[in-house]
Amino acid sequence: MSALDLLDTREVAEKLGQLATKPAIALDCISKERCAEFSALADQLQYRDAQPVAGTERTPVYQDFELDYEVPREHRFWRIAEALQEVFRPLLEAYHETDGGEVDFELNDLIVQRYPPGCAGISPHRDHIEYRVVILILLLSGDGDFRIHPERDENTGGIVNFQPGQLLMMGAPGLAPGFIRPFHSVRNVSDVRRTIGMRYDCRRHHHLQH
Repeated sequence: MSALDLLDTREVAEKLGQLATKPAIALDCISKERCAEFSALADQLQYRDAQPVAGTERTPVYQDFELDYEVPREHRFWRIAEALQEVFRPLLEAYHETDGGEVDFELNDLIVQRYPPGCAGISPHRDHIEYRVVILILLLSGDGDFRIHPERDENTGGIVNFQPGQLLMMGAPGLAPGFIRPFHSVRNVSDVRRTIGMRYDCRRHHHLQH
């Protein structure tokens, strides 16, 4: 898909090989013009506020942003997911040939998130265990700190350099034997942050339409 005008397949392949030890890596993916175009599309969606407290009583996750988890299949954002699947699936199959693992990878789960200026973002958490192999987040606009944490502690860990126009790859179960899901958070948003999250939810049985 020409919309992914800056994504370098060779770089994706190289960085995929590093994800098992460096759990989140950002790559250039789309131009400033595409960012503006997709941001305008994102603002036409129907958002709701995220549940203020998610997770469990013992491990609460605090959320302060807007989301649309019901983007219709005919929406252009699903075409982005399809294009990324075409890039990633063969690379993952090649990657797993070396360890004999099976690759089931289908970007069948899409969420658009919008973080208003001054929002609290989301506290350290791990994505659902049923999101598999690799999680992709396309940053369309804004700022903020995307941080990887070694544990649920807010004050530890490092900020990932992740700028508008970049695609973040984050490892998930099934990427490598014994892979441990990384804790991550988003904080310090002062300019509207818009993201498209694309994941393989192995609980879903419907398939992308080509």
